[in-house]
Amino acid sequence: MVMKAGLRAGIAMAFITLVAAAGSGPASGHEQHKYGGSQSEAAQSEAAQSGAAQSGAATGSSAEGAGAEPFPADIGGAFELVDQTGKTVTDADFRGRYMLIFFGYAQCDSICPVSLKRMTKALDLLGEEGEQVQPILITVDPENDTPEALARYLPSIHPRLIGLTGTPEAVHAAMKSYKVNAKPMGRSWKGTQVISHGSYIYLMGPDGALLTIMPPVFSPQAMAGIIARYLG
Repeated sequence: MVMKAGLRAGIAMAFITLVAAAGSGPASGHEQHKYGGSQSEAAQSEAAQSGAAQSGAATGSSAEGAGAEPFPADIGGAFELVDQTGKTVTDADFRGRYMLIFFGYAQCDSICPVSLKRMTKALDLLGEEGEQVQPILITVDPENDTPEALARYLPSIHPRLIGLTGTPEAVHAAMKSYKVNAKPMGRSWKGTQVISHGSYIYLMGPDGALLTIMPPVFSPQAMAGIIARYLG
């Protein structure tokens, strides 16, 4: 038991380190989403999924929701933001439902739409079970991602996707809770702002606690399989 607890703690610290570093390094930066560039995405995805399988085994996760344990890391917390309709939304509004959260921004034309489409496709693959999970985009660009901008953007990804924005202070507080960093990197060839940011996907339980973390290189099928372990 002591060895198992130690292994779980070690895995948790490794994920915390990776998440905390997001936004400054190539492992999860927005425009550096090739993950180093030396391996193909398929190879990267296979390696990441293998690591996740080992992580799930170490934390006691099983193929059934009843056997899947919460991820042993202090990530997540309260937030008060505004959705694409202009309504104030807090984390408490999602109690009793699962949340699948990604931090990104509407002007992103690389890792953000890829990640958002993969995670929402994963929920579609789960059918009725997937309806227990609310997909959420929390912006890292509150200056440009107004409710109106999100309302224009979100339908291009998925009809159930909720977008959250707010004051810079409110957004940064949410980012801090999820150990997400973001850094402006200049302008794209289109003239839009480029932001390097953490790109992990967070599955939160009905009580608001973190269940697991997935990198965006996972296929929708792989994400669906992991999410299914936690659904009651």
